[in-house]
Amino acid sequence: MAGVALSIPLPRDEERDLLRDLLRHLPLSGRGFWLSIAVLATGASALFYGFSLEVRFGHAVTGQGSHGAIWGIIVANIVNFIGVSHVGIAISAVVRLLRLKRYQQLARLAEFITLAAITTAVTNISMDVGRPERFIVNVLWYGRYTAPFVWSATVITTYVVGSSVYLYLAMRRDLWLCITKVPSRRRFYGLLALGYQDTAASRARHGRVVWWLAVVILPIMVSVHSVYGYIFGLQPGRPGWYNPFQAPYFVLGAIVSGFSTVLVVLAVLRKTMHWERFFAPRIFKGLGIFLGFVTLLYMYFLFSEYLTGTYASPAGERVVFQDVLFGRFAVVTWSAMVGGMLLPFALLFIQGVNTKIVSIPLTVVAAFLINAGLWTIRTVVVVPTFYHPLLPWNVAPYTPALAEWCIVIGSFFLFGLLLLILIKTFPVLELPEVEEDEHLAVYAPRMPLWKMLSVGGSALAGVTLIATGIGHRLQPEFFHPPVIWLSGIILLLSVPFQICVLPERLRTYAFRAQSAGLRLVSARRVTAASSVASASHRVVLKAPLRAMPTERLRPFQ
Repeated sequence: MAGVALSIPLPRDEERDLLRDLLRHLPLSGRGFWLSIAVLATGASALFYGFSLEVRFGHAVTGQGSHGAIWGIIVANIVNFIGVSHVGIAISAVVRLLRLKRYQQLARLAEFITLAAITTAVTNISMDVGRPERFIVNVLWYGRYTAPFVWSATVITTYVVGSSVYLYLAMRRDLWLCITKVPSRRRFYGLLALGYQDTAASRARHGRVVWWLAVVILPIMVSVHSVYGYIFGLQPGRPGWYNPFQAPYFVLGAIVSGFSTVLVVLAVLRKTMHWERFFAPRIFKGLGIFLGFVTLLYMYFLFSEYLTGTYASPAGERVVFQDVLFGRFAVVTWSAMVGGMLLPFALLFIQGVNTKIVSIPLTVVAAFLINAGLWTIRTVVVVPTFYHPLLPWNVAPYTPALAEWCIVIGSFFLFGLLLLILIKTFPVLELPEVEEDEHLAVYAPRMPLWKMLSVGGSALAGVTLIATGIGHRLQPEFFHPPVIWLSGIILLLSVPFQICVLPERLRTYAFRAQSAGLRLVSARRVTAASSVASASHRVVLKAPLRAMPTERLRPFQ
């Protein structure tokens, strides 16, 4: 239930300036844009060059081997981008759930960061396994429910589909507004809007659905990185990994690296897109305070892990942690701890406790150092255990090769390229909302029978497929359960999309509370053309409401 929207007349000059600033990033013009595309595309080509080496010569071109580290810096890179993707959607969900108006314009940018990061992570996964086509077939068609890669495929599919539905429904109204505000892409945005009608009932329906999606997406976000923690923590044959706290440890690391990435990206876009009026320095200070807090928690987790691993742990664990802290990995570990944890935390702490210090460069430098430190720490988590296997064989040293460095470095360029394409294609900043009359409650019309059958049938089919896949999990050779339950998950996540997008009656009804009782109010039918014609001078284009005589209306049932 939401209030009926009221249009807010603003001076033409103020409206024009506001919309210009909100949409200034959309034109595909300027030397800076094309230079950025060229640089990012060239850098991303290194990713595919490294992959081509692996396809042609196998994993022999990497520093990995059967008598050494079978996982390396690419796995650390995967964990890093998975973490970045989770915090992006978490920021957006928390901003909407808690109605943090100060950070509202950050929400969609965080969602774009999620899509770019998760795409980069999945690309890294497919390249690291060597044969992506066999990997997909074996995991989805013949995968067993006890396999960590099956867990990974399940949670990543759920997360990607859920995040995409969430992003689209939250952005749909702005796509409709861009039809008139960006004439050069009128057809493109009209196609993406899928017949959206900017009525009070439609906004109320989208608001409710997006709110509940935010509630659902947060536990999904936690589950995804928890699964990656379990991939490490449930391997008793690997000293240094077998740990019941790997899941929360990975989730907290995702929050730290994700927030630091969002801060760096936000600072770059604020400068290049001239968004100073939307992202004040106080926003950076607030984000920096939270980043410092979670960094402190992460250092506490590291201290607890290192203390447990060196004090009275089993022999295998003790050898690994001695090597990490005082052996061949000591320089890497302590450089990451001091330069990527303690120093940036000190910078953020000083700024947080001093009300006079509000420095965007200081916050960005600290965030960048934390991001680099987290990436290095993840490498230290992945590699050292392979130097100390529990089987008696000689271990080959691990040194990242050219193909691995090409994939890792190219991944960051690919992430930047995908993010730039999203930013230049869709509205990043939310267009102005209309004020709501708090005394007027709007109810969306009851769904027609065919729509109820479609939504209910999709939900029932989704639950049935999930139950069927789980029920036949012991027979992957015959029933292919991963494909079955993934199909069910996708069907379930299509339900909120159908609720908002499938058409229905445009007429809406509302109650206005009065001292004498309830009075029924009707919203007039609105189309894009009539809205432009009737309210072109307003920030949000929509037709005004009109009250209907109560004696001409039937009682609300």
